[in-house]
Amino acid sequence: MRPRVYMMAAVTVDGRIASKTGYSKLSCPYDLRRLHAMRAMVDAVVVGANTAITDNPRLTVRYAEGRNPIRVLIDGALRAPTDLRLFDKSAPTIVFTTSKAPSEKIKELQEKGVEVIVTEGTTVDPAEVVAHLGKRGVEKVLLEGGGKTNWEFLRRCLVDELIITVTPYVFGRGVSLVDGEGFADTEEAPFELRLLEAKLCQCGREIVLHYEVKCKNQLTQNII
Repeated sequence: MRPRVYMMAAVTVDGRIASKTGYSKLSCPYDLRRLHAMRAMVDAVVVGANTAITDNPRLTVRYAEGRNPIRVLIDGALRAPTDLRLFDKSAPTIVFTTSKAPSEKIKELQEKGVEVIVTEGTTVDPAEVVAHLGKRGVEKVLLEGGGKTNWEFLRRCLVDELIITVTPYVFGRGVSLVDGEGFADTEEAPFELRLLEAKLCQCGREIVLHYEVKCKNQLTQNII
């Protein structure tokens, strides 16, 4: 059994998680508390290289009670600077990369106490990341990825629940919640979204949507 994966994000009305300049501070204080409560609930939180480089997040629990999760970075070429806040000693950190990663950066991160896992191939397979975390006893994973990382997880049916906060803004251009080669139509997607809850945020300006993500293969097997 792989870990249960939750994907969580705040988006504009037009589905952007960041503007064309990279601005991404969309959440109200209540939404930030929800995010940090989720971090405290899971065992690991995952981001991609673009998010790590652009946002320089800590990925720790600060606006809720609870322990810090394992921080996981997916960075195939190890582009992330080694002085990011992600690499401080406030929580265990794992980096998944490939043979394209500079050996000196791997060594520098290891000296900081960061665990570096070099996977085979030229890109990191999210399925391999999830499987590895499962073998380590991780049961719940929070995905706070950018558009490309979100796409790679979703298209492989590696997301179980989707929690989206729709904020009252429009960017017009910027980073989409999901960014990949895309599906041709509604039938091509390998999963279905089932709405579990839609509620008004305590701030009165945001809507929180909670979906269950069901892989179509699993649905077919259940029917058979």
